[in-house]
Amino acid sequence: MVKPLPVLGVVGVLAACHAQPPRAIEPVASITLYRDVALVEQRFELALPATPTTVTVQIAGGATQLSLLATDGVTVRALHVLGADELATPQGSDDDKAIEGEAAEPVAAADVTLDVTAPHAGTYAITLLYATKDLKWDADYTITTTPARDRAVLHGALAIRNTTGRDFANAAIYVIDAELASWRAHTAEHLGAKLTGATASTTPVASSRPLGLATLVRGETRVELAAISAPRPMHAVLVYDPIGTKLDNATAEPSRDVNLGVDPPASIKISESFEIQRTPTGNSPSAQRAFAGLPAGPVRLLERRPDGSLAVLGEARMFDAATRVAEVDTIAVGTAEGVTGHRERRELTIDEARKKITEEFLITLDNQRDAPVGVLVREHMYRGLNWGLAYDSTKRPGQEGAQQISLRTSVAAKSEQKILYVVVYTWSP
Repeated sequence: MVKPLPVLGVVGVLAACHAQPPRAIEPVASITLYRDVALVEQRFELALPATPTTVTVQIAGGATQLSLLATDGVTVRALHVLGADELATPQGSDDDKAIEGEAAEPVAAADVTLDVTAPHAGTYAITLLYATKDLKWDADYTITTTPARDRAVLHGALAIRNTTGRDFANAAIYVIDAELASWRAHTAEHLGAKLTGATASTTPVASSRPLGLATLVRGETRVELAAISAPRPMHAVLVYDPIGTKLDNATAEPSRDVNLGVDPPASIKISESFEIQRTPTGNSPSAQRAFAGLPAGPVRLLERRPDGSLAVLGEARMFDAATRVAEVDTIAVGTAEGVTGHRERRELTIDEARKKITEEFLITLDNQRDAPVGVLVREHMYRGLNWGLAYDSTKRPGQEGAQQISLRTSVAAKSEQKILYVVVYTWSP
C-alpha cells in the first residue's frame, strides 16, 4: 500500500490506473462553530488524469456526517471511509447533488477515498461537508475603564480547542451562538413568519459572526474578536434583578405553576453596578454590525490605575440569549447599602378557556439614603415565550431578550417608589 503523502489535510492520492498517483493540493476549509458541533466545509484540489482514478483525502477526527457538496464536473462513483463502513453511494455526477451518510460512531482522523473520473486531465475541486464535535470553543471578554469610570473599551476572543488530530491552515472561521438543530428550527420559523406575514417568535435568532482567517492547530488557538474596541459610554447605576434567568421556561405554552416566581420569595438585594452602552456613541449602522453575532461569555470589568496597574471591579456575563437585543450591559460591583427592593405578586388568573394567563406584580423600591437614586429593575417573563405587557407604570419598558425586560425609575431620598406591571401569556389550542 502506498504510504500517505506528507501534505496537510490530504493523506495521499492512490492511482487506480497509473504508476504515479495524482498530486493532491492542500485543501481550503470553512468552519462554522455551533455550541454543540462544528460544520467543516473542506475543499480538496486534485490533479486528476482523464482515466478512472481513486483518490484519498483526509477529514478531521470526530466526524459523524459526510456530504459531497460539489464535484466540479468530476463523476464520483463511490465514496468510502477507510476502516469504516461505506458512508454513501453516489447516484450521479451533478454538482448540486450531495452524497450523504452517517457513521455509527465518530470517525477518528478518517481517510476518505473517492472513486472518480474526470472529463479530461486537469485540476479539480471536490468539496466535502462534515460535522465534528472535536472542535469546541469558549468566548471571554474584558472591559477596561479609567478612574473616571465614564468610558469603557471592550476586548474579546474565542478559545478554540482542536482535538480532531489535524490542523486547519488558513481556515475561514464563523461562530453561531446556538446549538445547530435549534438554530436551524428557529431560523426556519422566522423565515416562515416573514413569508406568510405571521407573527414571529419574540426570541431573536443567533446570527453568524465571521472571525476571519485563522490556522487552528491541534490544541488551543485563541482568535480575537475584531472591530469591537471603540470606546463606549459607561456610568454607575443600581440594578434590582430579584429572580434572574433560572426560572425561564423557553416554550410557547406557558407554565401554570402557581408558585413559580413567588416561592421561595424573591431577593431584596439591589446591586451597585456599572451600565455600559453596548455600541459606541452614535449607534451607527456600522457600529451595530460590528456587534452582531457576538457569542456569550464571561466578562471582567477592569480599572486601569494611573500607575498602569489593573484592578478588577466586577465580573458578569455578556451577550447571553436572555440579553440578545439589549442596548446596554450591566456589571455588578457590590451591594447597594441603604437601598432595597421588594417584589409582590398581586394577581394570577389562569383562563384555560381563553388560553390566557394574567399576572400582576408590584415592585417596591426603598431608598434610605440621603440622596435620590436611579434604579434599573430587571424582570423576567419566565412562564413562556408568548407574552405581552398589558400595563407598565413606568411607561418606558425596554426589552433585553426573549423573556427579559428592564424598567427604570428614580427614588427620592428617604422614600419609596412603586412600579406596577401586568403581563399576559397566551398559547394556541
